[in-house]
Amino acid sequence: MENMVNGIKSYFKDRKNRIVHALTGISMLTLTLFDSINPYVRVGVFAGAVGFNLLRMRYLG
Repeated sequence: MENMVNGIKSYFKDRKNRIVHALTGISMLTLTLFDSINPYVRVGVFAGAVGFNLLRMRYLG
């Protein structure tokens, strides 16, 4: 359990993760100005960003 908590802490402290999530959020907000985006697509994009960041942290880390 402690290992999982430490992993979550390191995920939230990683600078690159915050940059990716900020860019994803900004791009989603920009896209919604021009066209409505399905909520499932939004959740999928953010889940993809989380998955990409987890793989990057684990294998390229």
